[in-house]
Amino acid sequence: MRVWLGVSLLIFGILALAVPGFLLWASAPFWRFAGVAALWQSEWFPHEQRFGLLPAILGSFLAAATALMIAVPGGIAAALVSTEMLPRPLRRFVRTVLEVFAAIPSVVYGLLGIWLLLPALAGWFGLLTGHSLLAAGLILSLMVLPTITALSEAALGAIPNEQRETALALGLDWPQLLCRVLLPQAWPGIRSSILLALGRTLGETMAVMLVVGSLDRLPQPWWNLLQPAQTLTSRIGREIGEAAWGSLHFSALMGCATLLGVGGAMIAVFIRTRRNLP
Repeated sequence: MRVWLGVSLLIFGILALAVPGFLLWASAPFWRFAGVAALWQSEWFPHEQRFGLLPAILGSFLAAATALMIAVPGGIAAALVSTEMLPRPLRRFVRTVLEVFAAIPSVVYGLLGIWLLLPALAGWFGLLTGHSLLAAGLILSLMVLPTITALSEAALGAIPNEQRETALALGLDWPQLLCRVLLPQAWPGIRSSILLALGRTLGETMAVMLVVGSLDRLPQPWWNLLQPAQTLTSRIGREIGEAAWGSLHFSALMGCATLLGVGGAMIAVFIRTRRNLP
């Protein structure tokens, strides 16, 4: 048993070092060629060796922010309704539905977005195709909603019922119970669910690639969600098959992956350091 545990730890340690090591090694030629100035340059023409990362970085940020603005209030509200209002049998049914939605492959969400969401957005806003950052944000919000709801529900369910009864006995009404007792105590778990959802939105590739439009330019104005755009993941997904191994183009795509890895690592560290804090 100890031997297998030691082998497992060894394999885990090798993988934990190999992945970031490979990203740094593969992206090093790009960073030596373009430097950190690529982070705020906007032109991406690999055949001309111009690798501006700003449109993809901004697109990733706007898509993730849009998804969280929709999914966080909806997920917390759904968790509150499920935990505090629904009877236990119906609560189990809701949990099962959430698990089913979480298990759906991302490409299915992307195909549903092409079939249903893009024509709807094109009709509502007078767009040519519907491909846009708004479409990417809506798809991502649907994908991370089960995560936020399930983890928030677990955090709320861990609060003892005695505290609810005591608060009601002291004369607190429902809004006061919610704001003074339930949400403050469940906040560490809710915060972790939001950060995990943020990591999912930043790293999602296939669904975003199918609906975002993959247009390498800055939106005009920069906050316009109705224009086709690009994200770091959609750029990697579309171009990795065209980039020759060891080329500067391949190294630039690995630079995009390195940025995503750094962002994910920062989220993981934040969750780890803040988990037990109010």
